[in-house]
Amino acid sequence: MDMNMELEEKKDTQQDTDAKLDYRMPIYLQLREIVRSKIEEGVYLPGTAIPSENKLAETFGINRLTVRNAVDALVNEGILRRVQGKGVFVVGNKYETVLEEQGGFISTLSANHKRTSIKELAKTLRPAGNKFANHFNIGLDDLIFYIRHFVTLDNESVSLEEIFVPKEILPQLEIVDSSVFTLKDIFAFYGIELCSMSQSMEIVGGISKIRKTLDVPDGVALIMLSCNYRDNGGRLIAFSRSFIRSDKSSFSIKLHK
Repeated sequence: MDMNMELEEKKDTQQDTDAKLDYRMPIYLQLREIVRSKIEEGVYLPGTAIPSENKLAETFGINRLTVRNAVDALVNEGILRRVQGKGVFVVGNKYETVLEEQGGFISTLSANHKRTSIKELAKTLRPAGNKFANHFNIGLDDLIFYIRHFVTLDNESVSLEEIFVPKEILPQLEIVDSSVFTLKDIFAFYGIELCSMSQSMEIVGGISKIRKTLDVPDGVALIMLSCNYRDNGGRLIAFSRSFIRSDKSSFSIKLHK
C-alpha cells in the first residue's frame, strides 16, 4: 500500500472515530444515520465502497449484527447496494432517461437469468494521443481513462469491454468501481446528463489476442459493438467498444416514430 492510500485510510478511520454513539438509543439506528451523514457530506462518495462490516464494528466497538442491521436499512432505502464478493457501495442520485428511444443496437445476453460477473481488468490514465484527441476534440496530451472489463456468464466468457473517458469529464472515475455501476449510473451520480448514445456494430475476425482471452471457439464470430455517449450539449463524453462472442449474445433494434 502506498503512502497516500495509508494517509487516506487513517483519515477515514479518524473521521469514523469522531462520530460518537449514544447508548441510550438503538445503536443500529445511530450507525445508520452516521453512515447516511457521511454519504451526504461526501466522505463516502457515490460509486465507492463504504468500510467493511468488520471495520465498522471495530471502529465503533459494536458487533457485526448491529452493523449489518444499519447497513441493511440503507440498502432497503436504495442508498447503498450490496455486491456479492465486493462489498457495499454508495448509490448516488439518479435521473430517469429513456435511452432506448434514441434507437441503436441493444445487446441482450442470450442466456436468461444466468449470473453475470464483470471484472475490472485495468483502469489507467493515458495521454489521448492522435486517435482519441481527434475523437474527443481534446489535446494530444490531455489525459483519458482507459478501462477494460471482462464479462462472464456462469463462469463462461462472454465479452471484453473497453471504455474511454476524458479525465476532465469525470475525474471521480478514478475512485469508482466501474464493475459495479454502469457508465450511465456513474454519470448520473456526478451530475453529468447523458442525453444520447450512438451505436454501431460490425463482425470482426482477426483479433487473435481478444479471441484467446475470450476463449472463442473456431468458427464463432466476434461482434464489435461501439458506442459514443453525448451530453445535452452534444459534447462527446465517453466512448466504448465491446468484443462479444456471437454464440453468447443476440441483438435487437426497436424503431420509434
